[in-house]
Amino acid sequence: MVDKRQRDVPDHADEKWDYPEHTAAKHEILKRYLGAWLSILGRGKHPRLVLLDGFAGRGKYMEGQPGSPAIMFERACAVAEAGLVQEVWLRCSEPNSINFGHLKGVCDSLPHNEKVKVHPTPETFEDVAQKFIKFAKAEKRPPPTFVMVDPYGVKGVRLETMRELLSFDRVEIFLTFMVRDPARFMEGYDQALTALFGGDAWRGCIGASDRPECLMRTFQSVVTKDAAEFVLPYKVHEDEKKTILYYLVHLTNNDRGMRVMKEKMIRKSGEMTFFPITLRPTDQLGFDVSEPPPFPTLQHYLSETYAARTMTFVELLNADYPIGHNWVVGQYSKALQAMEKADPPAATISRLDPLTSRGKPTRAIKEGDTVAFSTRSHCSSGT
Repeated sequence: MVDKRQRDVPDHADEKWDYPEHTAAKHEILKRYLGAWLSILGRGKHPRLVLLDGFAGRGKYMEGQPGSPAIMFERACAVAEAGLVQEVWLRCSEPNSINFGHLKGVCDSLPHNEKVKVHPTPETFEDVAQKFIKFAKAEKRPPPTFVMVDPYGVKGVRLETMRELLSFDRVEIFLTFMVRDPARFMEGYDQALTALFGGDAWRGCIGASDRPECLMRTFQSVVTKDAAEFVLPYKVHEDEKKTILYYLVHLTNNDRGMRVMKEKMIRKSGEMTFFPITLRPTDQLGFDVSEPPPFPTLQHYLSETYAARTMTFVELLNADYPIGHNWVVGQYSKALQAMEKADPPAATISRLDPLTSRGKPTRAIKEGDTVAFSTRSHCSSGT
């Protein structure tokens, strides 16, 4: 039996504004990352930071849970009150008139804060993005900007617009890429997919057996060509059957932002854990396992992948983070420390600060330290 595409539910329908677990988890990640983003860039003495919420919706869910505008406002206020930022502009756009009525009420009810300016408008994401692009081009030094792109489906998002946004220094995009329905009824979404992909590359997934994953792999490939150096996608499952509902995709040209987002994303939020999409061959999926330090699986992987190579620690993280593992900086550090102690050493680490303040050998690994991997490929003993 051929699946029939369900009717499109209006964006203002109540059923679109319940609050499932995956939405709560997405909002938890938004809180975590924005807290770090605002604090880091605020310390950089930028006079202004900008938050753009391109699909702000109602601003509140059916049972009263706050939407992304209120979450972004709360995080901005917390950082402003801590004295870490001078001023934050929060721009929320929502074209649906019924949703916008709710949104304006939510924004009007937010507590006054002189450092955080909130401005909701009845516009599309494309409208508000193009206004920002015009503004940024006129600025000698455009403000650092975080763009939330959380559409109701896949309509209304153009790759060309995201490319223009990312062309400015310190602009990052957090995109929800809904793949469930487009993967099932691909050609029914042809116009929206063509706009999102900036062309017809998505058509290569029509005959794929893994359409959701194929769409994400193809999108990542398209975007990294000339829009964002780092594109990290994370699966969000709809149910216990692990049906893929959407991917949360972080797009940035800033390596530190990429690493911070990954470290925030893969932590658990309630019962939902976000895992990076794995782009490796199916027979290598067993690499990501739960094991205690010093992570022998990671040691083995590093020995195999980087044999005879020399790089700084941060170059290793930047090369490896986007591949799709669930490992993060602390695990890489512990694995490398064990490889350094192996007999013979599987890696040699040249530290910028070889001694601690007390004159003892440094164990920690900093971003600028150099890692030279052994020429021989071997499996670590895990010691």
